[in-house]
Amino acid sequence: MDTVGILLRAGAEGTEVGSLADEFDRVEVPAAMAYALGLDPDPDTAGQAAALPDGRLVVLAGPGAVGTRSIDGVRAFATAANVPVANTWGAKGILPWDSPHHMGTCGLQARDFELLDFASYDAIVATGTDLAESPEDRFGLAPIIEIAPTSLGSLADRVTPASEPIPPNELYTRLSAVAQPGYADDRVPLHPARAVADLRAAFPAGGVVVADPGVAGLWMARTFPTTEPGTIVVPAIAAPGIAAALAIVAALRGLPAVVVTTEPLDPTTLGMLELATELGAALAVDVWGSGGPVQRAEDHLEHLRAAVREPGVTIVDVAVDFSLTRKLVDAAGPVVAWGGLPASEEPPPGEQPRGELPQPGRADASMPSRSDNAE
Repeated sequence: MDTVGILLRAGAEGTEVGSLADEFDRVEVPAAMAYALGLDPDPDTAGQAAALPDGRLVVLAGPGAVGTRSIDGVRAFATAANVPVANTWGAKGILPWDSPHHMGTCGLQARDFELLDFASYDAIVATGTDLAESPEDRFGLAPIIEIAPTSLGSLADRVTPASEPIPPNELYTRLSAVAQPGYADDRVPLHPARAVADLRAAFPAGGVVVADPGVAGLWMARTFPTTEPGTIVVPAIAAPGIAAALAIVAALRGLPAVVVTTEPLDPTTLGMLELATELGAALAVDVWGSGGPVQRAEDHLEHLRAAVREPGVTIVDVAVDFSLTRKLVDAAGPVVAWGGLPASEEPPPGEQPRGELPQPGRADASMPSRSDNAE
């Protein structure tokens, strides 16, 4: 499998990338980025023979389903079997956000699988999962059957569809109660969901948004609506400068690229941005922090739209209210992705963020409309 270091050297041929590329020689290219770049598919992942147990089934799709280019098979299986599909964040877009089979993006917080009600199913069909995003001791709330992603398409031709309608789930309900008001929040510092909504509105056709693991990656993975894989990349392994490095790789291959990160910029990220400037790579960088030129909420989108059109590296500094991450924690438990948030990004214990904390009702009574875009 290609590493980020290999692709950096290939894209920067003729330029001395030195120790910058060396830092990423052991960092594998995330499946979503490989898909965006059009790299060769991964070999099929391990799985049992293509056989399904009786009873109620739920599918958990991981990045291996994207890496093996099994998107059509997953979608065909979900439709034919009439089953719900949850995806870990490395497989965002494997089902469109508004698909009736899409349960949401999971694996980021401690209660995700509990709130998806995995324990109520007779079996969990795990396909293309990755321990970095979904260890079995978290999602294995019912018997697990592993099926290789490339087998799902053929299973779709002979599966018997479930007779019950796909039920709503409380994770989607709770996250929607946080995200939906945030998308329209016009206060500064910005609600993180509003910052994500602006990024989605400014998203360039055929482009890719890469977010650093941590608070920015958490909100992007949670609330950025996707219809296809490869539009948003949030690595499963935290490494300084990883978002900038991946975005440079994309930009050097002609893809419009946006980096989402937080201040202060670490030395590797700063070095990557200097490299991007030297290489003439077009890169928009949205830096979430405590200040910046954004005085009104609508200014953020205006700055982003200008940045994605500019040649070279263009940085947008925007104040974002990180204390609102407390609402996500109260909704779905502590962040477990990447080993948890850095101490500097953890919301203070017990801090009440601005606005009222949503009080989710029963999932079967208060499932929000799919028009609210929450993932």
